[in-house]
Amino acid sequence: MQRICLWVLIGAAVTCAWTLVMMAAPGHDMGHWAIVAITIPASLLWRHRPVAYLTVMFVNAAIYGLVGLALEPLFRLHRQSSARQR
Repeated sequence: MQRICLWVLIGAAVTCAWTLVMMAAPGHDMGHWAIVAITIPASLLWRHRPVAYLTVMFVNAAIYGLVGLALEPLFRLHRQSSARQR
């Protein structure tokens, strides 16, 4: 559960970081950069329509949480297999 919460916090932090970068360089159109689309998958949902920053942050945090939830069984499996080898 703690690891999933960490994924959610990372998703929110990534959105905050990109927002600060975009505010620092207002002339650049970073909305079409591939790295932004990869790290903020919520930006793909509203590519042609302006949307509130908080909405993108919450949706991105939820997506990261779902990814963490999907990867948690793999982490547990890896932890169990490494404990058996010792």
